[in-house]
Amino acid sequence: MDSEQLVKAFTATVQASLHGLQTIEPVLRREQDALTGRDPGALDQVVREKLELLKQIEHGIHARDRLQQTAGFGPGLEGGQQLVDAVNNAALSRDWSMLVELASQVAELNNYNGQLAVQGQRSTRMALGILTGRNAQEDTYSTLRRKRGPAAGYNFGKA
Repeated sequence: MDSEQLVKAFTATVQASLHGLQTIEPVLRREQDALTGRDPGALDQVVREKLELLKQIEHGIHARDRLQQTAGFGPGLEGGQQLVDAVNNAALSRDWSMLVELASQVAELNNYNGQLAVQGQRSTRMALGILTGRNAQEDTYSTLRRKRGPAAGYNFGKA
């Protein structure tokens, strides 16, 4: 693949990634609404949609990484930035900057949604503990994770 073809292919993967991130951002906002609204049906649907979009974005990232490596640069955003700098194309530089900024925003949204999910899980476990009279830290498998101590193991005898 000559350098012109490589740059065109790289530019196409950048634009595809931009499109994917622009598509997933509103899905993450809907996920956030579903997490705060505690609607299991809506949450299930939006998570399925999010996972499908993430698979599509992942394919583009792998293709872009392969192109970067073919051009002699490392994978990831750092290698992509090096390739963009080496090509010195204004349109590609603009698209790349937008991609990096949007990727950061999407990552922050996803992390926040993860925190909301964990917080909701803790609240649900606490409520379940109150309703069932069990310790909030106990769960179905807590007996399988007993700490080892002198009384926790079997003793077959002492010599």
